[in-house]
Amino acid sequence: MKWNESRLLMHILLVIFFVFQLFSSSILVSSPEETLVEDFFICRSCGHDVSLSNFLLNKHSPLALGFSNQTLSTGKQVTVQEVQNTLGIRFKIVIVQQAYCAKIESWISLHSWFPGYAWKLCVCPKCRTHLGWMFEPVETATYDRYFPSEKGFYALIYNNIISEKYVNSLLMREKILREN
Repeated sequence: MKWNESRLLMHILLVIFFVFQLFSSSILVSSPEETLVEDFFICRSCGHDVSLSNFLLNKHSPLALGFSNQTLSTGKQVTVQEVQNTLGIRFKIVIVQQAYCAKIESWISLHSWFPGYAWKLCVCPKCRTHLGWMFEPVETATYDRYFPSEKGFYALIYNNIISEKYVNSLLMREKILREN
């Protein structure tokens, strides 16, 4: 199977997974326009699919140092928050309902940017790049829960993901420049 064919197959499977998650959760929407795939967020290091722009949330951390609005390639506005860990390292994050992360073991309830939520790392399942964090309410963050429930969410590091449409636009521009 060629690389492009396997990438297309991976996209189709990811869309099926996300649509299944959407319809099996309590976030079921009635209008078909809202279930259309707008854009993929991919790992900036390896290009692996991470999430869909459809899953963006406006959940604010009371511990955020600041907020800004960014416009995605789809024209959609997203709130980017700046947070700081206990080592003083700052991260710009976006919040999504669903993401594709590698399985990580235990939840941590200390030093959470979202009070009442435990967290664990979200790393790319392909290249193991640190993509962000998974958050789950403390009362449901059990040892046997590997990923957030419907009440949980993901905080992705804005600089570690990129819009697939943006990447494709750069590739198309390069192709046009080569042909001229």
